[in-house]
Parts: sequence; C-alpha cells; structure tokens
Amino acid sequence: MSELRIAHYLIISGLILIGGFGVGFALSTAEPSFGENLLTLFEEMIAGQIMDDDPPMLALQLFLNNLEACVVIFIGGAFFGIISIMIIGFNGIIIGAVLEIVSKESGALVLLAAILPHGIFELPAVIASGALGLMLGRAVKDELSGGPDAASRAWSQGRMFVMYIIPFVAIAAIIEAFITPAVLQLVT
Repeated sequence: MSELRIAHYLIISGLILIGGFGVGFALSTAEPSFGENLLTLFEEMIAGQIMDDDPPMLALQLFLNNLEACVVIFIGGAFFGIISIMIIGFNGIIIGAVLEIVSKESGALVLLAAILPHGIFELPAVIASGALGLMLGRAVKDELSGGPDAASRAWSQGRMFVMYIIPFVAIAAIIEAFITPAVLQLVT
C-alpha cells in the first residue's frame, strides 16, 4: 500500500474526528445539558470504573479500554467502513462536548494539561485505527467488485495495527496514568 494512499485515509479519519469535536463542542455550547449529560455518562461508564485505581492498574485499564476502542474502530471497517466512521465521529462528539465543558469550567490551560501529554499519542492511534478501518472497508468493497482478496489486505493492515497502534496506545496509557496527573497538579 502506498504511503500516499495511507495518508489519504489518515486525513479522512482525522477530519471525521475533528468534525466530531466541532459538532460536540457546538452542541454543548448551544445546549449545556447535552455536554453535561455526556460528561456524566463518560464519568459513569469509563472514568468511574478506572480512575480510583493506583497508577499501574490505571495504566493497564486505560490501555485495555483504549485498545478495545481502537480494535473496534479497525475491525468495524469490515462493514464497508461505516462502523469505523460512526465510532470515530461519536468519539469526536463526546470529546468535543467534554472539551467545551472543561474549558468553560477550568480554562484552556487545565484543558491542555489534561489532554496534551497523553493525547499526542492517543489521538494519532485513534486516527490511524480509523484509517486502517477505512482501508479495510475499501478492501471489502474491492473484493465484492471482483478485486483482490480482502483477507490478505486485512492481514497486512493488522500487522500495521500491531506495529503502530498498540505501542501508541500503551505509551498514551502510561503517560495518562503517571504524567498527566502530575502536569494537572502543576496548573491547578
């Protein structure tokens, strides 16, 4: 697969995520209860289950949670990329709404401290998972149109997932569990 083709799918995946951020931010701005409800849902479903753990256990839980999301985004591509697109967009909406609330309540500096340290690894992992999912969706479409075997292309994409996504998710989890809390203490 050419680098240009991969870049094409990375751009599409990134734009879907950024578009979701914008939609979530705008919806939360227009209707604050929307963002507050999403923040509550996030705290109950994700943060409430793992944030009470000590840092090593927190890192493991964050790794597993984010890896699961990335796997679903990638494998969701088998459904012509539709599930990948939906999950990336929905995650973008949630993040955008939460960003709006946190920035309003705590300010931009706290928001950056809470997201930037681990986000520089986690967000590219999500975007790359989306790109691989979209590539998988294209492979399925091509096979149904008489093109090459989608399974062999999926195998190649799976190797890319293991080589790039898993390490980025692991690094992000370690940073989020050990470094992000320290950075937040410096700015709050």
